[in-house]
Amino acid sequence: MIRVNALHAGYDLVNVLRNINIEIGDGEIVAVLGSNGVGKTTLNNALSGLIKPTSGEIYFEDVLISGRDPVEIVDMGLIHVPEGRKLFPNLSVKENLELGSYRRGKPNRAKNLDRVLEIFPKLRDRIGQTAGTLSGGEQQMVAIGRGLMSEPRILLLDEPSLGLSPLLVEQMFNLIKRINEGGLSVILVEQNVIQSLSIADRAYVISEGTVSISGRADELRKNSGLRKSYLGL
Repeated sequence: MIRVNALHAGYDLVNVLRNINIEIGDGEIVAVLGSNGVGKTTLNNALSGLIKPTSGEIYFEDVLISGRDPVEIVDMGLIHVPEGRKLFPNLSVKENLELGSYRRGKPNRAKNLDRVLEIFPKLRDRIGQTAGTLSGGEQQMVAIGRGLMSEPRILLLDEPSLGLSPLLVEQMFNLIKRINEGGLSVILVEQNVIQSLSIADRAYVISEGTVSISGRADELRKNSGLRKSYLGL
């Protein structure tokens, strides 16, 4: 669904990413892994149109999207759930979720809301509560649910486990796997290597702005270089 060819991207005159080549197939979870500051957020912003690549190409189902306006990319069905959740703290859970269908999914808003509350049943009890009063895990559920309200064809999740307790991290990754089992392609951008590789089909590791390791997730779990760099083993 997504094909990235020789992508260079960054800010001002500085290229953060250099010669990135990545593919995401239909129905896959593909993890993009790496430490903080290696360029993962820059990749997310390039995919969703928030920054324009300096060179290279991004295709969404064989349509060139690099350089397009973010609104066009949303309308095509590539939905970015950003790091930090970016909720409206003074609006209710329901209002935050419904804002996800502002550009896409409006005719099916009620049905999609029911689906989101089925996936995240805890939110049903919080539906009228203001988002700013929720726990970190509940806020992350709202952020992902808001993305699902737009009927994504591919969902880009940026650090969904950030700031969560170990128990909530495990629950969050189980929920992401459940969402994928419905056939939705997921790009999972994370620092949490172990949990990401446990649910992903394939993975790319970014180091200093380039892809240093890539392959099937089950094979990467056994990769000695990855284990030494990220797991200390």
